[in-house]
Amino acid sequence: MRPALIALDVDGTILDSTGTISPAVRDAIARAQAAGAHVVLSTGRTVLGVRTVITELGFTTGTALCSNGAVRLNLASGEVIPLATFEPAPVITQLRALLPGVTFSLEEPGVGNRVSTGYPGDGSGTRRQVDDVELAATPTTRMIAYWNGVTKAQLEALMDVSPIAGVTWTYDHHSDAWLTVVAEGISKASALEQLRLELGVPADATVAFGDGHNDIAMLRWAALGVAMGNAADDVRAAADEVTGSIAEDGVATVLDRLFR
Repeated sequence: MRPALIALDVDGTILDSTGTISPAVRDAIARAQAAGAHVVLSTGRTVLGVRTVITELGFTTGTALCSNGAVRLNLASGEVIPLATFEPAPVITQLRALLPGVTFSLEEPGVGNRVSTGYPGDGSGTRRQVDDVELAATPTTRMIAYWNGVTKAQLEALMDVSPIAGVTWTYDHHSDAWLTVVAEGISKASALEQLRLELGVPADATVAFGDGHNDIAMLRWAALGVAMGNAADDVRAAADEVTGSIAEDGVATVLDRLFR
């Protein structure tokens, strides 16, 4: 069966480290859309962070799933729809005890982020530096925790013995100590399954592409889960097949086979 729902991770899957989508990948995506497939960006980025990608691809209708499945964007209307939130206070408490010096960024969908002192980067939209009381005062769709000066491997070792309760968390960078936290039960896979049911797409007509830890659930969800050649071993193990790396236009290779 030709795929009717195609889920695409963004960074490291269709967008390279320079922020570029190759012509081959862009053309392959356009051909899949022209054949009638629903093409859905499924990303850890916020709504604001993915808008430039949507524009570059020329998407004007459909859906983007953002913040690891916690937020949906209607591309036609621009409506931002939070799908789930969680109370950040207990998570902040747990992580401060586990990771001394950890800093946080909490999403305010469609607006920006509120951040703790010392959090690096500007993000997209407004950036409000607040104290811990305000940081934890209201529910959020997505929290980023960054532990400066520690490797991802060190963070993984700590999280293996002291996991965070009551939420879903993923490692969303290949080398640095970053965690993305969303509500319990929320993932790219959960958001895609909800969308699949709404669209009436058969479960065996789904394909997903990804390269990161936050893509594992999505790759397992899809009838055909495709890991990028640049993906880590645990991501590859979750997939049905491994395509070329992003530098090799791995997404285009598979889409051209499926839609030739």
